[in-house]
Amino acid sequence: MKVQKKIGLFYLCFLLLIIFSLTQGYYCKYLRGKVCNDLFLNYWSENGFIENLQIIFVLLAIILLIKVRYEFKKFNLINFFILIKTLALIYYLGEEISWGQHFFKWETPSLLEEINNQKETNIHNISNLFDQLPRTLVFFWCAFGIISINFLKNKIKINKNYIYLIKPNKNLIYISFLLIILSFPDLLISILNLHPGHVDKFGEDMPESVFFDIITFNFVRLSELHELVFCFYFLNYSIFINQIKEKILIN
Repeated sequence: MKVQKKIGLFYLCFLLLIIFSLTQGYYCKYLRGKVCNDLFLNYWSENGFIENLQIIFVLLAIILLIKVRYEFKKFNLINFFILIKTLALIYYLGEEISWGQHFFKWETPSLLEEINNQKETNIHNISNLFDQLPRTLVFFWCAFGIISINFLKNKIKINKNYIYLIKPNKNLIYISFLLIILSFPDLLISILNLHPGHVDKFGEDMPESVFFDIITFNFVRLSELHELVFCFYFLNYSIFINQIKEKILIN
């Protein structure tokens, strides 16, 4: 019961952070209070609060996965899965910080500078193949992984260990629901091509564009908000895997 309360409190704090971030984004974009430049100037920016929080979440997730990885002495499919997930998160973290360039400020190698959209030391800004494809896979894992395994386990027989690898704790589904809620309006509007554009012929924001930006949460850097939820999912997944590793080892 105490564990459940701790999980609930952790989730509540994260939900409050999301609500605060959305409120801050709306206030600073449309009301433009002085506090936005004084206090929240770097809230959504590169190397700002949201991005650094993502880095902390992923770094902790990697440490926890490495810890659980060494609990599995026998190299099997489960061990391999944990290894691949750890390497994937290391890649995710490396790309997020441009492999350290954001902190150590080195100059981008000339070859990368020519082909990288943001002139940084990473590959996800080179092509959608290295950006949107991995992002889509991450989105489906975080949003629909547990939903899919819940559906499949009632249709076909699946080894319990493999279910644990997808769903180490049922509470992860709440993070999936949050991600879907934050993503679905923007996805729907994009598919239906309903957004009228952001400016009229005079260069002013159109009321219609403001309306659609609000209902799709595009008054903040939506991609960064999604990535924050991804990283929170990764952290919780790693915590839960550590909590149930004994079950997997026994089985």
